Amino acid sequence: MKIRTSLSLKYTGIIATVFLLFMVTIYYVSEHTRSSTFYHNLKSEAVTKAHLFLSNKVDAAVMQSIYLNNRNFINEVEVAIYTPGFEMLYHDAIENDIVKEDRPMIDRIMREREIEFREKDYESIGMVYNFGGREYVVTAAAYDGYGTATLRELRQTLLILFIAGLSVLFVVGYLLSWISLRPIRSIVKEAESITASQMARRLPVKNSQDELGELSIAFNDLLERLETSFNSQKMFVSNVSHELRTPLAALTAELDLALLKERKTRCRI
Repeated sequence: MKIRTSLSLKYTGIIATVFLLFMVTIYYVSEHTRSSTFYHNLKSEAVTKAHLFLSNKVDAAVMQSIYLNNRNFINEVEVAIYTPGFEMLYHDAIENDIVKEDRPMIDRIMREREIEFREKDYESIGMVYNFGGREYVVTAAAYDGYGTATLRELRQTLLILFIAGLSVLFVVGYLLSWISLRPIRSIVKEAESITASQMARRLPVKNSQDELGELSIAFNDLLERLETSFNSQKMFVSNVSHELRTPLAALTAELDLALLKERKTRCRI
């Protein structure tokens, strides 16, 4: 794998990780805000219905009728009212019974005063409501359709942004690495053009303060040492050749003279 590809992948991976952390944070903050807002509205609806029922301002049958009619069009809150002794005073729709109240749940609500929990897809609360100097246990549950749909759209949007962002990040990272490594390619081409017959050539140094400048200077120093060694070797070979040329010439002359004498001796015989 080439350096520019490796740098692009590393750059993309790091930025993608940071990007993903921010998106997850945004999603969970949005979910927390949605949940807090919905539980607040759920509590307000429960208090309103409990007050209307306990103050006898609205008949229970009318409240149940309103609930059953509204639940076909909106995510209506289902409310139930109990005494601390687990006696049911009111329920919007006992046949639905989203919250499965039992004696341990009532005791827990009386002990903790207010609880939040989930029943499958429904978010629910249980609380102690004071009215007329007496305490009542009120439970409420509803499905946050709008908030859930909004979060689903947010999740899809973040996913699309993440995929598109990764693609853009990789392309940008690849271009940046290509631009950053372009001087190295110039150095490589220049180094490849230096041969044994061109030992005097040196790499250009554009900026001696950066890493590439330091690399060029180090390579030039290496070339300087190699040139010095190469010249010393040539000088040694030249000196050795010169020193050996005279003895070899004398030796050749002696051999020729000896051969000449041998031929003359043979001719006299």
